[in-house]
Amino acid sequence: MAATDGRENRSVLIALLGVTGAGKTTFARLASGNRELRVGHSIYPCTQEPQVVTFTLDGRPILLIDTPGFDDDTRTDVEILEDIAKWLAQQGYLQGSDQLDGLVILHPVTQHRLGGQERRRTKLLQNLLGHNAFKRIIIATTMWEKIRQEDEEDVKRSVKEREKDIWYDLVSKGAKLRKHKNNPNSAHEIIREIIKLSEKYGKLEPLIQEELKKDPRLVRTTAGKSMKKDLEADIERAEALLREHMEYMPPVPRKMDEYLRNPRWKKYREWSEEKRALEKRLERLRASLHKLSHMQFGWAKKFLGLFLSSK
Repeated sequence: MAATDGRENRSVLIALLGVTGAGKTTFARLASGNRELRVGHSIYPCTQEPQVVTFTLDGRPILLIDTPGFDDDTRTDVEILEDIAKWLAQQGYLQGSDQLDGLVILHPVTQHRLGGQERRRTKLLQNLLGHNAFKRIIIATTMWEKIRQEDEEDVKRSVKEREKDIWYDLVSKGAKLRKHKNNPNSAHEIIREIIKLSEKYGKLEPLIQEELKKDPRLVRTTAGKSMKKDLEADIERAEALLREHMEYMPPVPRKMDEYLRNPRWKKYREWSEEKRALEKRLERLRASLHKLSHMQFGWAKKFLGLFLSSK
């Protein structure tokens, strides 16, 4: 039964998620008509923090939250979640009745290979929300206009394979798979469907919100345990890489001017730079694990409550 709580008068909040280059910002531009949004065309995310796009559709105020790249491997899961939470708090989305009506996960069909970060963060999203929230998710495939006609059947098979693999839990528990046609009408239809799903299912409480009621420590939740396990594995790999790197240490210059000027020491300079990069990554991973282990989110219930619809 559809909710009859005056929802038609309130703003609709929808989060856009997806790998870098999936078309999140393009989707927001098409839906809103706002051409001022910056669209990225490289492998690096141009959206480093969430952006909010506001417009009206069918007389309803719509707010799209364009989030950072889902596959951003320059930051840990903990850092991304913390940045999003801080941004939401600054924007005032952790107070009042402003809560997400749903999520749109955009996937570019031009990306055939299943990335590790995509798989990992899809699992994290599932652990955060729990199965009951999956009915409020639409997986929208993008970039169909870039596929040659002779390749279309292969691409369709690739999408089907993802549906049976990385998206299986989402789709089998109610998430909808839709084809985005890269035009305003298509974006609007996806948004309208999110609104209908929100009105149909009403308020949903994510798994992690229930878990935080019992224990405020994030590390004790299903999502927290998953992040901890992944971080520990990342740290172990980073430590192994650093040990291996140290085994191949080239001769060390005796004087700093030799190190800086002599082409002979180019190999050592390159080795030193790689060593610093490995040490920096290891330091960030350890810091994230420490932070995760000590997080007691007083605001976590409100933050994760954004995945609910107000009643």
